[in-house]
Amino acid sequence: MKRLQDRFDLKGRTALVTGSTRGIGRAILLGLIDCGARGIVHGSRDSDAARATCADARARGGEVDFIPADLSKEQA
Repeated sequence: MKRLQDRFDLKGRTALVTGSTRGIGRAILLGLIDCGARGIVHGSRDSDAARATCADARARGGEVDFIPADLSKEQA
């Protein structure tokens, strides 16, 4: 069985995954990082979970940034 990384080459692409500091969003972001995408980690605020997700993505060789925003607010 092929690994996800063998099926998708996302080098040169950027992935923004909302709610990516924990749970399913975090798993999706890390999967996209594994496929070569640059990641944008999103959470409603700066938190230990956001920093941990960024650290895990970087440990996998990924390039990531973090954008804190409450998307329930129109100005965000």
